Amino acid sequence: MSGATTPAPMPRGLRAFLLVSGGLAAWRVLSTAAFLLFGPPLEVPAQHHTAQLFFLLSKAFLGGLFWPISLAIEGWRDPLGWILYPW
Repeated sequence: MSGATTPAPMPRGLRAFLLVSGGLAAWRVLSTAAFLLFGPPLEVPAQHHTAQLFFLLSKAFLGGLFWPISLAIEGWRDPLGWILYPW
């Protein structure tokens, strides 16, 4: 048996794409957390606050993670609103 082989390094473009995706996901989740903490109260009945909270956080995370699709669908209408979701 020969020694362990090292895997091929990740291409620079893929690494940059993954860093941008992770950064946008983190930014949008932090923006949503700030909205939930300091923004206006949720406009849903009290029994649905948890559902609304998870909806906003998951939409922020997934919108940042899959940013090319999310930006193509929502970002062309309001780019600043896409970056500072859900403000």
